[in-house]
Amino acid sequence: MTAVRCWAAIADRTLVRLYALCGAIAAGAIVLIAVLVATSIIARSLGVFVGGLTEGAGYAMAAAGTFGLAYAFGAGAHIRVDMVLTALPSNARRIFEFVALAVTALTAVCLAWFMARMVVISWQFGDLSDGSDGLPLWLPQFPAALGFSIFAIALIHHLIRFWITGKVSWQTSERNLLGDDERK
Repeated sequence: MTAVRCWAAIADRTLVRLYALCGAIAAGAIVLIAVLVATSIIARSLGVFVGGLTEGAGYAMAAAGTFGLAYAFGAGAHIRVDMVLTALPSNARRIFEFVALAVTALTAVCLAWFMARMVVISWQFGDLSDGSDGLPLWLPQFPAALGFSIFAIALIHHLIRFWITGKVSWQTSERNLLGDDERK
């Protein structure tokens, strides 16, 4: 195995682990949402006000959504419309797959850039949340920017992998969510 292939294999394994970690963070954020909402419900029923629960659930939702992007993409859980692609010859399909990955990667890189820029601007200006928590806005914005950045890395990673191997990491299937064959 050449040194380049060895480093590529190490980078590939490391990135796949990073995406799995992001999936675990997203799952943890979803659990946090449930805890915050349950706490809010219980506090209201007891007539107690606990500030920041609603805002915290919103921040956790943003973190769950953005950290889950890279993991879901690698697992093939993003919505894809393959009707046109399945009708194309393999060479044309490869070109369309590559162009779709490239455009999506470019879009994600731009989004990650502007999200990171928003975090820096919020930090520089000392922006605070309008909610009852009064939290500096860069704190909840940072996980969202990091999640989008990791998603952009995942798209570039899959684009390079597709360019080299011609294969995607997810499997398209003729089966629906219940496992029934759609062609029956």
